[in-house]
Amino acid sequence: MSEKSYFRSSGYVAEHIIPTDSGKSLNLADLPPFLRTLLVADGTVTKALEAWFWEPVKVTPLHNKLELLTAPIDGLEVDRGDRVLQREVVLRGGDTDRIYACARSTVSLKHLPQKICVALEEGRIGIGGLLREQGFETYRDIFNINYLPETPADDSLLSLLSSEIISRSYRIRVSGNPAIIVTEYFPVQLYRK
Repeated sequence: MSEKSYFRSSGYVAEHIIPTDSGKSLNLADLPPFLRTLLVADGTVTKALEAWFWEPVKVTPLHNKLELLTAPIDGLEVDRGDRVLQREVVLRGGDTDRIYACARSTVSLKHLPQKICVALEEGRIGIGGLLREQGFETYRDIFNINYLPETPADDSLLSLLSSEIISRSYRIRVSGNPAIIVTEYFPVQLYRK
């Protein structure tokens, strides 16, 4: 896993032109201000989207599958044979049906209480909302910001978004344990309006 320390302690980085996994440089100063805000947010994206676009945002699970690991996952304290939940969700406007973001996550079930695991397995709510509702103290450790100038043709989740995508990857620590890795994808054009 490529560890970068963008936005770890501040919402501003002096090196505003950063390399990305796609090989393209990304000028953070050129991003729409609200999108930059979402990249640094240490709270639920759904709640921020509802306040900005002023409509309810639905978290719709597309893929929610329990798996037994065949190998450890870098960045999570999991081992071969541990159960994880692999999730893909879409954040969609309840009134407009616009897709504001998509996300992929890997959830280590051994670091979460049973009640949370069951709710996540059932796909009832987004991860951030669920942790907030249950009153869990969490910390989001942002470790990657990425830029995709075009939508990958073979990616069924990202094909729901228009081309030019910004993503952020972060680890959610629950009670100090790295329990969840999330990558959120945002269609840049939607935030330029």
